[in-house]
Amino acid sequence: MKRILCVGLLAMMVAVPAFADEVKVTKAWTRATAPGQDSAAVQLTITSDKDATLVGVLSGSAQRGEIHTMVMEGDVMKMRAIDSLPLPAKTPVTLGADGNHLMLIGLKNPLKAGRKLPFAIMVKLANGKTTTIRILAAIKPLDTTGNDGQMQMQPAMQMQPATQPEAAMPQHEHQHQ
Repeated sequence: MKRILCVGLLAMMVAVPAFADEVKVTKAWTRATAPGQDSAAVQLTITSDKDATLVGVLSGSAQRGEIHTMVMEGDVMKMRAIDSLPLPAKTPVTLGADGNHLMLIGLKNPLKAGRKLPFAIMVKLANGKTTTIRILAAIKPLDTTGNDGQMQMQPAMQMQPATQPEAAMPQHEHQHQ
């Protein structure tokens, strides 16, 4: 019985990469963390062959992962968790460049420059199936800026709308200058 179960599990794991072939992830990176910092934003580019939806982020390195968007309210930039993010067919979606990004919250250990951060994203494909794609993000120095890593913010009106009522969304407030 155990042998049949192992063979079945192996067969399922072999099938997963076929779905991952529909979705490409490139340029995944995050910054090293400062002392006491327990969260990190992950930036990357996702390109799907067909319409798909980013529906989750997982990492054994953190208590939880979230998909975030950012909106400007007065002088304060606010991050908000969203349930999902559309991935239009054959269109690179760069998380970080437009304010959308992944957050790893409750980091179990500091992130050190020069190392890799393992995590996974969950993508719902056009056929309705959900696949998990494993990724290794480069951890860049904490002081990475400009083209090497600074999130570029677009006007809030161009961001994806939140999919949850505002009162129900976890909020993190940050002042950006």
